[in-house]
Amino acid sequence: MFRCSVIFIFFSFIIPSILFSQNNEKKNLQDKKSKLQKEIKLTNSLLNKAKKQRTQSVTMLNTLNRQIQSRQEIIHTLNIEVNLAKIQIEKLKNEIQTTKQSLVKQRELLDTLKSEYSLMIRDAYFNRNAHKKLAFVFSSQNYNQAFKRLRYLQEYSLFRQNQAKEILVVEQQLNDELLKLKQQKVLLLVAKNQKSKSLEESQTEVRVLADEKSSQNTLLSSLKKKETQLKKDLQSKKYLASQLEKQIRKFIEEEIRIAKAKSSGANIILELTPEQQIVSEKFTLNKGKLPWPVERGVIIERFGVQSHPVLKGIETFNNGVKITTEEGAEIRSIFDGQVSRIIDIPGAGKAVIVSHGDYFTVYSNLLEVSVKRGETVLLKEKLGTVITKNTEKETITELQIWKGSEKMDPSSWLFQAY
Repeated sequence: MFRCSVIFIFFSFIIPSILFSQNNEKKNLQDKKSKLQKEIKLTNSLLNKAKKQRTQSVTMLNTLNRQIQSRQEIIHTLNIEVNLAKIQIEKLKNEIQTTKQSLVKQRELLDTLKSEYSLMIRDAYFNRNAHKKLAFVFSSQNYNQAFKRLRYLQEYSLFRQNQAKEILVVEQQLNDELLKLKQQKVLLLVAKNQKSKSLEESQTEVRVLADEKSSQNTLLSSLKKKETQLKKDLQSKKYLASQLEKQIRKFIEEEIRIAKAKSSGANIILELTPEQQIVSEKFTLNKGKLPWPVERGVIIERFGVQSHPVLKGIETFNNGVKITTEEGAEIRSIFDGQVSRIIDIPGAGKAVIVSHGDYFTVYSNLLEVSVKRGETVLLKEKLGTVITKNTEKETITELQIWKGSEKMDPSSWLFQAY
């Protein structure tokens, strides 16, 4: 009976925990794959629009590069799924073999017990007469022999009862093993199907990736012929970026001067009110959890030093991350805060600076702004609309995060910013 209880506990707790662990890992892979597929759907839409308008630009190349990267990540994820399925299949095959061996032993034991019990029942049948049992006891030569014969009859009866109970226990164990084998075979079938499905998806993605790389090479060759124009565009972008940075720094330095004046010139970065301190701490605690500034978008240029995708040997520096999105997209605050400044950069649209304690978020390349300076904004509240360039039909916004006068990498603050 104890062994039967152990088997029940195994099925009740151990197997579900193993399945939960496997399912949890699979769910994480599925979630990642789903996000990447949504991202590819968006980049596909943006690229198709650019193709219809016969647009060839660095932004288009960056978008295609990001799509290829996402495609490679999906293939990598699918390969992990295939390998996990292979491992599970081998493990289940070994478990099924072990269970089958156990079943053979259980059947042999059950056959032996039933055979022995059958002999005891036959013997009991021939000696069922109570008179014979009494005669067997009273025919003893002395008291001790009579006591031993009586004890023998009692123990024989008890042994027969125990033998019957043991048969029931072994039968239950055999049923448990059969159930276990059935479950293992079902899991094996599921694992094989998952492996086939993931393998088929991976092969499809590889074929699509080859086409995308071909388009990438064609677009790159075409853009290389426009090197002179690309260099002019790059200089223009650098100038506009420097103008925005100057205004941001000017504003932050002004805030610091005011704070220092209020604190009698103490050596500080920014003096915060208790309310601002709370906001700042909450902002810090939400690192990696903040929503994106647009509902649907893809990061095409990351923070920091970047190699130009076309011009060899030329590097650029981004103060934030550049996100390509859909035409008419709304820009929204990534956290509760207060609108500190609205900046107008000729040739680059408008920018909104929102303060969150000693943190500042900057949203640039806006066509119009729907908030005013000093206004309190909530999480995901609309700040304005992203500008779409008439020539390239590109809709790109830039998000910057500053802590005092220090630039931060926004991708480490946004939720699942791959």
